[in-house]
This record gives sequence, C-alpha cells and structure tokens, in this order.
Amino acid sequence: MSKVRQPLVAPLTETTAVDGEEMPVGMDAFLIAVGKKLGLPGFGKDGLGEGYDFDRPEQYYLAMCANLAFGDKEDGSETLAPTSGEEMEIFQAAHDHLPSNVYDEAVWKAAVPEDLWPSVVTLINRGGRYEDVGKAYEGDKMAHQWKGKWNLYVEKVAKGKHSLTGKNFDGLPKVEPVLDAAGNEVSDPGFDLTLITYKEVTGGQSRTHGAHWMTAVLPENFIALNSIDAARMNIENGERVRIIGPTLAKPFALGDGREHDTVGRVKVMEGIRPGVVAVSWSYGHWAYGSNDVEIDGQTIAGDSLRSSGLVPNPAMRLDPVLGDVCLTDPIGGSASFFDTRIRLEKL
Repeated sequence: MSKVRQPLVAPLTETTAVDGEEMPVGMDAFLIAVGKKLGLPGFGKDGLGEGYDFDRPEQYYLAMCANLAFGDKEDGSETLAPTSGEEMEIFQAAHDHLPSNVYDEAVWKAAVPEDLWPSVVTLINRGGRYEDVGKAYEGDKMAHQWKGKWNLYVEKVAKGKHSLTGKNFDGLPKVEPVLDAAGNEVSDPGFDLTLITYKEVTGGQSRTHGAHWMTAVLPENFIALNSIDAARMNIENGERVRIIGPTLAKPFALGDGREHDTVGRVKVMEGIRPGVVAVSWSYGHWAYGSNDVEIDGQTIAGDSLRSSGLVPNPAMRLDPVLGDVCLTDPIGGSASFFDTRIRLEKL
C-alpha cells in the first residue's frame, strides 16, 4: 500500500455528550439533543429505520451516503462497485488518526447495511458518484436534457398591477431604463459611475465583520476601481476617496451626535468593468457593537474594529417618489441596489 497522507482533521470545537455519546459541539449535536429530549420520532433507537439508530451525526450522513451508493433502481443494479481490499486499507489509513468521537469504524459500519458498506467506502473515497464522461452525450446532443417548460410570457406577472400607477405589468421580458416607484425614468447627470456590491470571500452578511480571525486577513474593505477610470480621475491605488450619491452628498447624522461617511481606500484593478465601482459587504458598522452603548447606567464597551472599512448603503439612491427607501423592483419588491449612479471625490 502506498503511503497515505492524512488531510482529514477533527472539528476544531469542544466536545459534548448527548445520552453518553461523545461528539463535537455543533448544530448536529444540538438538534440530536433537542430531538431526543422532546422524544421526537426519527431520533435515538431505530431513528433511521429498524436496526439503524440515530444517536450521532455521522449515522445520518452515512445513511445518505448509503442511498447514493445504492442508486435509484430498486433492484440494486445501480449500486456502486464495492471497494477493493487495497482501497479499503487506504480508507482506513486516511481515517484511523481521527479521535473516536469522530471516526469509529465499528460505528460507521453499523450505520449502513452490511452489504452496502464496501460501496459506501467507494463513494466516500471519490467524494461522490459520477457517471462516465462517455455518457454525457447521445450523438451531438446532451444525454441529460432539461425538458421542462420555459415561459417567455408569464401570465401571472401580466395579471398583476403596479400599486401606484394601476397599470398591468408586462408579461414579456423587456429592457427599461431605471424607474422610480411611480414608473418615471430616473436620470442622474454628473454621476458617471455605477455602484455595485458583493460579498468578500472573508466575509458574508453584515454580522461576519465581528469575527476577528477573519478580519485579520482583510482588516478593511476597499473601493474596487478599473485602471482606466483611475487614470481618468487621477486616483492612485490605496488613495482615500468619498462615494457621493445623488441623494447623499455629505456624511449623514446617525441621530446620536455621530456621523457616518462613505469613505474608503481605492484598489485599482483590471477585474472590474470600466464605469463600475464595487464595495464588499460586512464592513463599516456604526452599530452592532462597534461603539460604546450605555444600558441602565452601565457602559458596554464597543469594538472599534467592527467599524473599519466602509459600507456603501448610505450612498444608494433614494426613490424620489417614496423618499425614504432605495429604488425597488415593483414586481418582486427587491431592492435595486445596482441602479445607483455615483461619483468619487478625492480627499
């Protein structure tokens, strides 16, 4: 047998015991504990079928693996080939270093039908089951075609009416200019850039900026700008600029004596289209524990790291009809963040 590296690691959490079963702390452990405490069906003895208990997370996931390894045909004709002796040794060598509260071969084998275990190992070793590439096409056509209905005309939309104009929506796809809530075209001359947002790989929703271990990788976000625009505006990489929108020309008051400003550092790059600037989410909090808060006479100290970087939301254009919300899609109701035109001001 060739030497096997051991890339698998146990969860980097504490462990807990649920009915005497030691397992890593996590959502799975929590749900099992709650399910058993409430006596819900599907948990504990025979929880996954007669002879298959559900006391540990891996029992649930191995049952899923067994379903995949068996295939869709009831006669078992799609069952994956059982793993070879050498490959079984590779599987064991890749898992044996894990603690018993993560990998116990006897527990894993008991979680699936005995005759399916070698096929489950085949599945796990390959990370899934895959069809032979030769079956991807039948002649010059895709073998697995989507044959559902694709509606160019959506009657449900066409029957709906705009709540302000009273007119029916168009049931066909169409290209329109940016419109306000009353259907009037929005034009912002003098604002030469389109503002978009995205989620940075080290963050996600707004709450992730409170995680110091991710903030250490990227302490602040940036304003992504194409080199053509940077040269046109004489802006250098790393330079601080202010985002100014049609309805936000200066820092705005937060209502508690503080102000927020949409200022950040520019990152000049080729990976963004000229005429567009992008700012990631999750940075630039002015609340969410970033500032001191007094509760019942006690001061709760804030974490200034949470306010690092910037959030572009204040620069988003307000709807001129509604006045207190951004532009929105009248059919689905979603915020039309990407319809905002802005300009950059060098500091």
